[in-house]
Amino acid sequence: MRCKECYSELPRATPLKDAADCLKRHRQYVCSTCGRIVCIDLAGERRARCFMPFGSLEIAMLYLKAAEILTQGLCGIYELIYKRGDKRYRIFRNIEELNKFLKSNPEVKCEKKEPVYISEKYFPINDSQIKYLNESEIKTYLNEMKNR
Repeated sequence: MRCKECYSELPRATPLKDAADCLKRHRQYVCSTCGRIVCIDLAGERRARCFMPFGSLEIAMLYLKAAEILTQGLCGIYELIYKRGDKRYRIFRNIEELNKFLKSNPEVKCEKKEPVYISEKYFPINDSQIKYLNESEIKTYLNEMKNR
């Protein structure tokens, strides 16, 4: 069942290539409903991982709440087709952001011009849900990821 707060079907789904390093070095969003953790750190304006292209809708879904938190409102996941024909999924706040991106990236197309997924309602979070994890929290979370 999909978490109503973070949209994940797995409470330990954290699609990171180097999960331990990210959990140690970056700020994390901690879902108050299922306890899932996902990186929400910024590397400059609009440079958070949640605004980068994803290889699947499922992975984009795992970052949707992080994008909503950073933009403080609903966001949608759009299916993009790159010049080489590969599909990628990217999160945008609205159609205007999508159109701006498409204008500056003419090799990318969005055939539907509407999100393949958008939440029904934005639920604000508590400030305490964004934090750096301590060693104990990191160890516990990584163990739970292994055992899921």
